[in-house]
Amino acid sequence: MRKRLIIAAITVCMLLLLNTTPGMAPSAIYASDETWTENELNEQLIELNAVIASTSRPQLVPFLETVRDEATAVVGSSDISFKEGLKTKKAMKYALKLAKDATTGSASELWTDTPFIVYEAAALSPEKRLPNTLPTDGAITDQLNVISAQDEYEAASFVLAPLSDVDSVTFAISDLQGTDSVIPASAIDMHVIKTWYQGGTAWQSYFFDGSKNVLVPELLLHDENLVRVDHELEKNYIRVDYPEGSQYVDVFTKPNKKFDHLAEPVEDSPVLLPIELKQGESKQMWITTKVDAGTPEGFYTGTIDITADGVPAGQITLKIRVLPFDLPDPKTYYDVDKDFYVMLYHESRVREYMKETGGNAALVDEKLANEYRNMAEHNAVNIPAPIYNASDSQYFFRQLELMEGAGLELNPLFGAKQTFPEYTIFTHYSNYLNWKAKYEADPTPENQAKMDQYYTLWRQGIEDFKPVLDEAFATISNYVGHTNIYFDGWDEAGWSMLQFQQELWRYIQDELGGKVFASGHGSHLELETKEQFLNWAGEMTREQAANWHALGEDKLITSYAYPHTGPENPDLMRQRHGMWLYKANYDATYNYIYYENFLNTWNDDVDATYRQLALVYPTQTDIIDTLAWEGFREGIDDIRYATKLQQVAQDAIASGQADRVAAANKALNWLEVSDERSMSADLIRLEMIYHILRMLELAE
Repeated sequence: MRKRLIIAAITVCMLLLLNTTPGMAPSAIYASDETWTENELNEQLIELNAVIASTSRPQLVPFLETVRDEATAVVGSSDISFKEGLKTKKAMKYALKLAKDATTGSASELWTDTPFIVYEAAALSPEKRLPNTLPTDGAITDQLNVISAQDEYEAASFVLAPLSDVDSVTFAISDLQGTDSVIPASAIDMHVIKTWYQGGTAWQSYFFDGSKNVLVPELLLHDENLVRVDHELEKNYIRVDYPEGSQYVDVFTKPNKKFDHLAEPVEDSPVLLPIELKQGESKQMWITTKVDAGTPEGFYTGTIDITADGVPAGQITLKIRVLPFDLPDPKTYYDVDKDFYVMLYHESRVREYMKETGGNAALVDEKLANEYRNMAEHNAVNIPAPIYNASDSQYFFRQLELMEGAGLELNPLFGAKQTFPEYTIFTHYSNYLNWKAKYEADPTPENQAKMDQYYTLWRQGIEDFKPVLDEAFATISNYVGHTNIYFDGWDEAGWSMLQFQQELWRYIQDELGGKVFASGHGSHLELETKEQFLNWAGEMTREQAANWHALGEDKLITSYAYPHTGPENPDLMRQRHGMWLYKANYDATYNYIYYENFLNTWNDDVDATYRQLALVYPTQTDIIDTLAWEGFREGIDDIRYATKLQQVAQDAIASGQADRVAAANKALNWLEVSDERSMSADLIRLEMIYHILRMLELAE
C-alpha cells in the first residue's frame, strides 16, 4: 500500500510539473527586459495604482506604494538616464508580478503578516534567479517537497521576496519525523545563494566577453558576507580573516592579480549564519538533504522556522519522500553490466600543493582530504591519480591514501603515468623525420649524418623511457593490487605526436599489460595502435560511440568540452554530464576542470578567450560549492536512476511474469524514446521513479 501511495504522489508531481505555466508578465507590452520607454513606465504606473487600490494584504500594500512612489519620482523627472529607467521598469514589473502571485488562489492566505513572501523554486533550474526577479517556474507556498532514494543527496530551493528591509533572518530546522524513523536535522544543510559579477557570457558559456560584467547566481555560502559585491563598480570582494583583523580584498581586478588561496585565510562558516534582506530584492535559499542508507521508506515531515529581527516570521513545512530503494553505481546505457566512470580533471595534487605551501604537510592533507570528500559526495569518484615519479613517489602514494580515505575509487586507476618521455625526445623524432625526407630527396653524406644523429637521439630516448614505464607499472600495480591502470597520452595530440607515441602505446599494452587513455578527435580512429579509452572533445553522439566501440570490447569513449566547466547554469551542467552522455552510449564523463589553480581562481577574467573554468572555488582548507557543481551531481544521479530502472526491468523480464514483463518493456521503451535533450530533467527523473516503483510493486 505504501508503494502505491508513493507512486500516486509521484504521478501528481509529474502532472503538476507538466501543467506548470511560467509566470506571465503583467502586460504583453513589457516583453523586453533590457529596454524601456516613458510610455511603458506610465502604463506600468497605471497598472500598479490599480493593483494597490484592489489589494488588502497588510504587508504588501506599503511595499507596492514604495515602488510606486519611487517610480513616480523617476517618471516625473525631466531627464531619465537609461540605467534609471530600466531599473524602474524592472522594479515595477517585479512588484506587479509579486502582487498578482500573492493574491491568486491559496497564495492569498500565505505569508500575510511577514516581512517577506516565500516561493518554492526548482533548485536546478535553467532560470537565472537574480535579486530583481521572481521565479516563473515556482509558486508561493509554505511547503517544500523532496523525493530521495536511500543514501542520496537531494536539493530543494526557495526564494524570499522581501516586502521590507530585515537586518537578520535566521532559520531553525527540526528533525523530520516518519512513521517508524527520523531523519535528523543534521542531515539537512542550508546555504544562501550568492549573486556576484562575472564576464558577459556568464550562465551559458565559458568564453569570455570583457565588454561587460553581468550579475549571476553561483556561490552556495553559509556566510553571505564572505563575498561582498559592489554594484556601482560591478566588482567582487572576498573577506580575508587575517590575525590582525578581517578585510575585504578585490578579487575581480583587471588585469588579474595574484590571490593565493593556499596562503590567504579565507573560509566559509560551517553552518548557515543570519542573512540580510533588502526590500524588493529576492534572495534564493538552498537546501541539501542527505538520506542515509537503510532509512525506511515513507514520508518524513519537519519544519523550518524563520525568525526576522528576533520575531517569529512564519514556518515552512519540509517533506521528504524516501523511496524504497537505494541507487546503484552508474552503469552504461548500452550495457547495464559495464561501469560508467565519473572522471574530472583537477589540479588537487599533493606534489604541487606541497611545493606551493613550502612543505606544509598538515595543510595539504586537510585541504585535499576535504576536496576529495567533496568530489566523492558529488559522484566524481574516478578522478585521475597524480603522475608517478620514482624520484618523489612519496607524494604519489600519499595522494592515493587521501583519495581512498575520502571514498574515491582506485580501480581502475587513471592518469598514473604519461605514455611519452620528455618533449626533447619528440623534437629528436621530428628532426629525424625532417632530415630523413631531406636525405631521401638529396642523399648526401651531410644529410645522412644529420638523419643518423637524430635517429640515435630519438631511439636512445625511447629505449631509456621503457624501463621508466616498467618501474612505474610494477610499483603502482603492487601498491593498488591490480593492473587496471591507465597511462595518459599527450593531450589533444596532433598526428605527428600520435605517431611518435605509437611504439610506446604498444609497449604499455602488449609488454606491460597496462592501458592507454588519450584525448582527441576522429584521427584516433585511423591509428594502427589505438588507446583503450578516448576522451572525445565536443558533442556526444551515438554514431561516435558506435564507431569507437566497434574497434573492440575494451574500447571506451567519454566526452569533454561540451561545454568545459565555467557556465553557472546548473541545468546545463546536469544535462551535459548526465543523460545526454548516457543516452549517447558513452562510457564516462571526463570534463575540464574541478577548478584551475591560476593566479587567482576567484577572478573570472582569465584572458581574452576564456572565463575561469571552475565547478568550485577554493578556500584555504576547503572549497565553496556552486550551482553548477550541484547540477553535475544531479546529472550523475540521473544516470544512477536510469541504471536502477534498467536493473529492475531486467529482473522483471527474467521473471517471465506477464504483467512484470509488460511493465519492464514499457519502462525500457519510454527510456529509449524519451528526448533527454528537450524534456525537463526533473520530469525525466520523476518518470524514471514512477516506472521503478511500478515494477517493484508488481514484484511483491
